[in-house]
Amino acid sequence: MTIEANTPTTMQPRWNSEGLIPAIAQDGTTGEVLMLAWMNAEALALTLKERRAVYWSRSRNAIWRKGDTSGNIQALLSICLDCDGDTLLLKVRQIGGAACHTGRRHCFFYPHHDGQSWVLNEEQS
Repeated sequence: MTIEANTPTTMQPRWNSEGLIPAIAQDGTTGEVLMLAWMNAEALALTLKERRAVYWSRSRNAIWRKGDTSGNIQALLSICLDCDGDTLLLKVRQIGGAACHTGRRHCFFYPHHDGQSWVLNEEQS
């Protein structure tokens, strides 16, 4: 494998047409993917300043400090931009045990079932 020599040494976030960028939250110790949410420039700035995950809620059209209501805070350990500049990866310490609004550890509990449906897997809850 070779590393592309033309890789830029700096990168800026590439916001989508709505001014948002996807942000993946990953457990910084286990590597488990916890959730995907969206950030705008303000949410990103607040995340960096407060050292905790702050997202943009598309349904409420407002800043969303993860854990303000549930107590399930994501303390920021590190944050990286991907090679294209269009996705963020947050490594976090999940405080409170649940990243998902359903009360589960993570949001990914519907495995592909039969080619047509996705079925709840309580073992992964």
